[in-house]
Amino acid sequence: MATMKAAVCKAKETIVIEDVPRPEPKEDEVLVEVKATGLCGSDVDGYTGHHPMIQWPIILGHECSGLVAELGPGVTGWKVGDEVVIEPFFNCKTCPACLRGQYNLCVDLKITGHQVPGSLADYVIADPFFLHPKPANLPFDEAAIAEPVSGSLHAVERAAPRLGDFVVVIGCGTIGVLAMQHCLNKGAEVLVAEPEAFKREVATQLGVHHTLDPKAEDLKAKVQELTGGIGADVVVEAVGLPETLASTVTLVRRGGTVMLIGWSGNTTDPIDLTSVTLDELTVLGTLGFALDHKTALKLMSLGKVKVGPIISHHLPLERVEEGITMLHEHAPGVWKIAIDQGVS
Repeated sequence: MATMKAAVCKAKETIVIEDVPRPEPKEDEVLVEVKATGLCGSDVDGYTGHHPMIQWPIILGHECSGLVAELGPGVTGWKVGDEVVIEPFFNCKTCPACLRGQYNLCVDLKITGHQVPGSLADYVIADPFFLHPKPANLPFDEAAIAEPVSGSLHAVERAAPRLGDFVVVIGCGTIGVLAMQHCLNKGAEVLVAEPEAFKREVATQLGVHHTLDPKAEDLKAKVQELTGGIGADVVVEAVGLPETLASTVTLVRRGGTVMLIGWSGNTTDPIDLTSVTLDELTVLGTLGFALDHKTALKLMSLGKVKVGPIISHHLPLERVEEGITMLHEHAPGVWKIAIDQGVS
């Protein structure tokens, strides 16, 4: 039996690099040789035991790109050696959500690195429907980041900021800085609230209009100042702390929109529902993406969304636990970590 190297999360905060059976693609499956994986907050949550969709043992990793290595029976449209980006979903394709095109809400949705083995290995199985050609001008490490580019695009499209709107983005992590770029592409005036100075500096370089350190300045007062006391048209929360989730309602204008990308994992979080009702606020959630990868990859290829500046570290597969720990501990200077892979 052929084997491959994989980073297997065996138990809480325990990853072992070991040889495991190399998967064989079944009907309507594709085997992909992984060239790069972006580490994500979901990987951290899975590693620490705080992700409701992840159980051990599991090979983590879902932001990935690579080469088609083998086609399962019935697969057409792809050939061995094709450079691809994986949209990390497996869906039933027959439930009402799938038939509406909202396959991210499939009743039997499975996600790479969550319920099925992930990309922190030499090879990973993918659904050919969810493979996308890698743009030739994108290196594998940047192409792997298409997944959060798609997720943030999905959220911003739902929030629907318009040309000239004032948008507040709370948090400038990976999702926050990508949502910021999507809002800028929409023609919005954008303020980013982020405590880490190096992230605010990159946000400025990427074209954001305003940055603020929420630990040093009053965010609500600044929003009131910049909007003439009206409030933001759209508030995007990309942190997931109870206090930042609650603050969204205080920042948005009457009749405005709140997009909650971040989530705390709590059953309940305090939020002013009286203002939601009496100010006719629209409060939205978001899960992953649906039909967004093609657009995300085009934006990246055209330079409309830049991910290179946020990749702060490159590590080999053997050091993946170190990388996840760096993210978990919020090590200084860490933003997005790319795992460089590939057996060929």
